[in-house]
Amino acid sequence: MNNEAIKLIVSLLFSLFIAFSSLEYFYILPILLVLFYEQKNLIKIFKKLFLLNFFILTLVLFVAFQDHKMAIELFFRTNLILLFNITIFYKSKGYDIVRGFNTLKVSPKFISIFYFTICLIEYLLKEFKNIKTSLKSRGFKAQTSMFVYQTFGNIFAMMFIKAIKKSEDMRLSMIARGFNSQIFLLETNKVSIKDILVLFCVGIIILIKVYI
Repeated sequence: MNNEAIKLIVSLLFSLFIAFSSLEYFYILPILLVLFYEQKNLIKIFKKLFLLNFFILTLVLFVAFQDHKMAIELFFRTNLILLFNITIFYKSKGYDIVRGFNTLKVSPKFISIFYFTICLIEYLLKEFKNIKTSLKSRGFKAQTSMFVYQTFGNIFAMMFIKAIKKSEDMRLSMIARGFNSQIFLLETNKVSIKDILVLFCVGIIILIKVYI
């Protein structure tokens, strides 16, 4: 899928529909379609889903104490939504989602906040990788000792300080440039056959459920 706006639309429609309607076997069709498009990355996609399931299982187990049937249904609903969204946004780095919001004429302030949040996260991830590489080159090993705990504490404190400093630098930079809460982005409104098919497939399952 190439069109960011359509990705956001189908993601919202599919997620809301799965969350608030009774489960049906044909809900799997859009998922199979997007998985087919990303067949080269299936292992990585399911690996991400597997990792996220550690958090889901915690919630499911909590619900299971009260209602087993609801817990099973919650597990399937959550995994269907996650699998669909992980697949369609698998190659996304965040900035294309910003362009999608911009195409859909979402509030400029929201787009700006989303954009700068992605910038900050990207910066912090880069800094964390640099710190990790530095520790590895010095022979650091994660063990259960006070030195290791202190090192991790220092790293988190450093990351927190870097985040504050970076956000302040970004704020001052935008003020100096006369920023008025709106970011102007290059838009790519090309709609591919894949986009149309996924949108059509999601639309069909909604119509089937509502009218049949």
